[in-house]
Order: sequence, then C-alpha cells, then structure tokens
Amino acid sequence: MFARRNKTTGWTRLQAWLELFRLPNLLTVPGDVLAGASLAVLAGAPTVDFWRLSRVVLAVLAIYAMGLVQNDWVDLAEDRYHRPKRPLPSKRISSTSAALAFLLCLVLGVLLALSVSRQVFAGTLLLVALAWSYNVFLKKRLWGGAISMGLCRGMSVLLGAISLGWQSAVLPVFAGTTAYIACVTWFAEGENRKQIPDARIYYPLYCFGIAWLLSLPMLLYYRTDITPGAFLLSLLCFLAAFLSVGYAGFSVHNRSIRPEQMRALIASWLRALLPWQAGWIVLFDSTWAVAVMVVLLLFWPLGILLNKYFSQS
Repeated sequence: MFARRNKTTGWTRLQAWLELFRLPNLLTVPGDVLAGASLAVLAGAPTVDFWRLSRVVLAVLAIYAMGLVQNDWVDLAEDRYHRPKRPLPSKRISSTSAALAFLLCLVLGVLLALSVSRQVFAGTLLLVALAWSYNVFLKKRLWGGAISMGLCRGMSVLLGAISLGWQSAVLPVFAGTTAYIACVTWFAEGENRKQIPDARIYYPLYCFGIAWLLSLPMLLYYRTDITPGAFLLSLLCFLAAFLSVGYAGFSVHNRSIRPEQMRALIASWLRALLPWQAGWIVLFDSTWAVAVMVVLLLFWPLGILLNKYFSQS
C-alpha cells in the first residue's frame, strides 16, 4: 500500500515538473541549434563536431528551461486566476523548488556554453539576457515582449552556426525564426480571452514564406553542394510546415474562439517549427541529417499526443 502511494506521489511530482517545463515545447528546441549548424556547414564551416554541437544543444535546452520556470514564477499571480491548475499556483511545486531548478538550469547552461567556446559563451549570455528581459520587463509590452521572445529562438539558431564557425547564410533563417516566434508570441498575449482573429492570423505563415524566399539566393549559390534528394526532402518538409501553419490560421479566421482554442492554435504553431527546422537540416546531405529530420518529424505527432497532458503555452 505504501509502495503504491509512493509510486503515485513520485509520478505526480514528475508530471508537475514536466508540465512546468512544458515538455512538448522542449521537443522544438534542439532543431533551432541543429538548423543553424547545418546551414553553417553547408556554407563552408568545418566538418560537424558532434560533441561540440551536443553541448550547445544541451546549453540552449537548459537556458530555455530556465526561462520557462522564470516565466511561471513571474506570472504566478495571474495564473492563480486564469490557470490555477499550473504547477506553481496549485502548489504541486513549491517556490523554493522552482527557484533551485531555475538556478540549476542557468548554471548548467552557462557552464556548458563556456566549455564550447568564448563565442558560444557570449551568445548564451545574450540569450539569458533576452529571456530575462522578456520575463521580467517586456512581457506585458506587446511588441517588446514579442520581439524579445522571437530573438530568444532566433539566437538559438545563431548559436548553432557560431559553434561551428560563423556564416552569414544563416541570417535569413535567423530572421524568419525570430519573426515567426514574435508573431506567435503576439497572438499568445490574448490567449486568455475570447476573440475573433482577422487576416493577421496569417502573419506566421508570411514569416515562413518570406524567410524561405530570402534564402533562395543562398540555396542557388550553394546548389552544387545540395543533392537533388536532399533538396526534395527539404521542399517536402517546408511544404508540411507551410500547410500546417496556414491551415491552423484558416481554421480560426473570422471565427469566435475561446481561450482553450487559442491555446491549441499556439501549440499547433509551435509544433510547426519541427518540419521547418527539418527542412534546413536535411539540406546538409548526410546520414545524420536525414536521421535528425526523421526524429524531428516524429516529434510532431508526439507533440500532439503530449499536448493532451502538458500545455505548450
């Protein structure tokens, strides 16, 4: 009897932590770094150093997790009213435990970045500053909060490129990812109220489309390094991303939607990052790039399943 109770308590605690860290969102983080690294290699950076790249991925994941804990901490008063079942307002996780998790993620992320290079360390400190500025100062300032959150995800792409050697070819993808997440964050600001989305609901789709068009000169310049098979796989991934984002917007355009429907839309947009990232990664024609593409695409339905248990927004 006591063993069963302890087992239940242990699972409840784990579930609370996974909810705090928004497990489905974490699945979308490594692809940012790997997309930046793949583009850097395609544009002439040295061969991929997997040990080096894995530390960058873990560093970015740790800082992202830090930001999620800080976000719920800052929103505690609001969540007591709008989302009382979240781990902190429901007291399934204590403020002390959350503070320790915050510090652990911060220290781990910074130390991992420092172990890679001074450039990655500096970039990670900038990422920390962006996360803090969003959570503490800019979150309630509509465009300020949206842009700072967008830069957080864009910075993850840059860190992937910086870790292997800076290449300007990554800039359109950095800009597209930044603008896309900025738009998603902008819409997420109204997720706690009823609304009727107008044509601006297609802004995220425009961000992806414009970023891809801006990358065309780069793709043409390096066309001899991109095999037809890799290019075809890339196009299919981008098509999946465009269709996912476009359909999500179309399904709510000019319709009255409730807060839970808006949160589902935000979650759908965040999951659309997975095929977007996979499209850039697979351009670097190698076995590992195809394997990563497959994993990211499998994360897509997995994220849908996990979203039934853990909120993404």
